Amino acid sequence: MVDLGAFFLSWTPVVLLTVLAVVFRRPALEMSIYGTLFTLGLVVWGFGTPWSVALMAGLDGVLTTLPLLLVIFAGILLSNLLFATGTLRRIVDWFMGGLRTAYARSLLITLGVGNFLEGAGVIAEPVVAPMLAAAGVGPAGSAALSIVGYSGLMTLEMAGIILTVLSLVTGLPLGELGVASAWLSIPATLAMAACVPIFLPRPWPGLKGWLGVMTCGMVLGLAALAAVSWLAVSVSGMVAGLALILVMILAGGGGLSFRGGIWRDLAPFALLLAALLLLNLVPPLKELTFHRLSLQVKVIPVHTITFRPLFSAYLYLFAAFALAAWLFGVRGEQLREVLASGLSKGWRASLAMALFGGMGQIIAYSGYGPGFAELNHPGNLPWVMAHGLAAYAGGAYPVFVPLLGWVGTFLTGYGVASLMLFAQLQVDAAHLMGVSAVWLASGLAVGASLGSISSPFKIAIATPMCGALGQEGAILRLTIPLGVAASLLIGVVLWAAL
Repeated sequence: MVDLGAFFLSWTPVVLLTVLAVVFRRPALEMSIYGTLFTLGLVVWGFGTPWSVALMAGLDGVLTTLPLLLVIFAGILLSNLLFATGTLRRIVDWFMGGLRTAYARSLLITLGVGNFLEGAGVIAEPVVAPMLAAAGVGPAGSAALSIVGYSGLMTLEMAGIILTVLSLVTGLPLGELGVASAWLSIPATLAMAACVPIFLPRPWPGLKGWLGVMTCGMVLGLAALAAVSWLAVSVSGMVAGLALILVMILAGGGGLSFRGGIWRDLAPFALLLAALLLLNLVPPLKELTFHRLSLQVKVIPVHTITFRPLFSAYLYLFAAFALAAWLFGVRGEQLREVLASGLSKGWRASLAMALFGGMGQIIAYSGYGPGFAELNHPGNLPWVMAHGLAAYAGGAYPVFVPLLGWVGTFLTGYGVASLMLFAQLQVDAAHLMGVSAVWLASGLAVGASLGSISSPFKIAIATPMCGALGQEGAILRLTIPLGVAASLLIGVVLWAAL
């Protein structure tokens, strides 16, 4: 039995970040500083982790986040440039040609474009947040919706890497995990769709508007399930996003005209999407860029950091920035202003993300002895949290499995990290309870995906893209309770399904 005091103590980082965000509305950088310092002291003095181990784990976390930091910086540069040249406004107006209302346009960007990008392995926030801002959504709403839009389907996105990791960690069949996750993603997507109007400009939509957004959620969920069943997990997110875009444009009755300069405006996005789709869908290219042209670094002996510069999105975001600068004639002083503005906006978000990454690894590797030689399980926060929850929840444990996934993403910023921390426990718990390990593991993964909307790490990606820097606490004040409620809802669905 897990010690009750240690169990409650293991949850204090969650409580601290929640209080900082919900009660005090602190920005992401402050939360990352306080959270990292508190967690460092907790694992050293509360759980007996040596200082050297905790500090090296934190450094490992900072380096692990480096590719994402580059994505953020490149995305900020690209969005600044596209704002300065009026490109984003023209693209939004172009979308409006296929839709009758600003509300429908916001839904298309949030749910359609967001899921298509994430399904292709492209981080959506740098593209979706500024597009929503250009469409007239407020800064805080744009930042939140750039994450809310894809969180319900996130388990099936990122070119299938999330479920691939889940399968590797648990040893469960990828196909079965995909089908179970697709079914659970339907109520998750509906829950996230229901949240969308909360972040849009007032007045709130009437009954027709709410039915419209729920219909969008159902289209996404069913299209993803069909793609998982008949195609592959790796393309299900892209298929779902594209299906919704096509359905909305056809229902809008306006159609899209490709005349004028719209091709030039779309060119940077076309370059970005084409490159990443080719890398994910052409096996020889993926083999070359993902496996052969990679660099491995070890800061700590129990974790290998792999850098894949030709496979990662940041290289192609920088290429899209260069293409846009050339196409729109941005030179000299104007280019220097864009670069200076990007640096000014990006350093706080980058530092916050680096610290959250360090905090996540400090938590993940707590309990290790000197030199990472062995792990003392009662000193490892994820082990204490997970086993304590299983022990104290009893037969209601499945209700809390998605919440456990939410917690992992909330603390680390990564849905995949949440699976690494808690996935194997679901297999053990399933055997003890006599229920399906596939469904328990899938419930954890869907909860981890829903954790994206409440993650300070993810919010820190979005806010500098749309003028919401410093408003992270106010955003999290809404998204934390929404994330918890959605996770518990999926838990009830999971419990009923078992």
